[in-house]
Amino acid sequence: MSRKAPESMVSVLDALEILGLVGAGVAIGAYATAVGAGGGFLLAPLLLIRHPDADPAAVTMAALTVVAVSSGIGTVFSIRERRIDFPVVALLVGAALPGAVLGAAGTSQLPRSTFALFFGSLLFVVGLYLVVRPHPPVGAPGTDGWHRHFKDGEGNVFFYRIPVRRSVMSTAIAAFVAALAGIGGGLIYTPLTTHVMRMPHWLAVPASHVVIASIAAMVVVFHASAENTGDPMEDVPALGVGVIVASRLGARIQRRLGAGTLTRFLAIGVLVVAIRTALIAI
Repeated sequence: MSRKAPESMVSVLDALEILGLVGAGVAIGAYATAVGAGGGFLLAPLLLIRHPDADPAAVTMAALTVVAVSSGIGTVFSIRERRIDFPVVALLVGAALPGAVLGAAGTSQLPRSTFALFFGSLLFVVGLYLVVRPHPPVGAPGTDGWHRHFKDGEGNVFFYRIPVRRSVMSTAIAAFVAALAGIGGGLIYTPLTTHVMRMPHWLAVPASHVVIASIAAMVVVFHASAENTGDPMEDVPALGVGVIVASRLGARIQRRLGAGTLTRFLAIGVLVVAIRTALIAI
């Protein structure tokens, strides 16, 4: 009898831990889907805290595996709602993938403390910017932009211009930084699509999900081929289940809240995680 009690207690603790991870996945998935992110900026700090001895590459692979699921689901919903401007998205994905590979290669070269400090600093800068500028600037990006005329599944018509050169360069840089930091890049890329590329927020979020899913999948393949696996991957199934459960909830939140409100929620989350992650490196 004395041996069964500890084993039973361990199984209960394991079950509670799994439920906790599923709950975390639900919260992260709903929040990330609503604001147009993959959730990597929340998953990476969580995994850093849970696995203090894991190297950055292992944390990155686990976080982006969940991100690929989260943004992949967001992409599927957006396709069903016909909210993806495919020619524009194809251009952006083509620009993002090479940067993602370079960033993934750089992650394995970073010490853990440097990785945490870099990640926290990046989030803090982006969060401050979003607090100051929750709304994209008004006005056309210039006469040389790629003129787009798009009609979504609800019959809404959008006219906008994409500055091609600026969009390609910023996408490649964002993909590199996101892959290096071990995130999908939503916290960078959603503001980028609205503030730099001047896409309407209703179309920018789906475009971000497609690019983020592509970056995450590429980085996961890279780290898997390099065998950069570890203990953080054990958390992926429970977190993934939570993200899947939350997908519809996040989509409903996105519909109810305006672009400015969603951006402020994104900014708050970014700043909180930035401070917490930077403390890991100190």
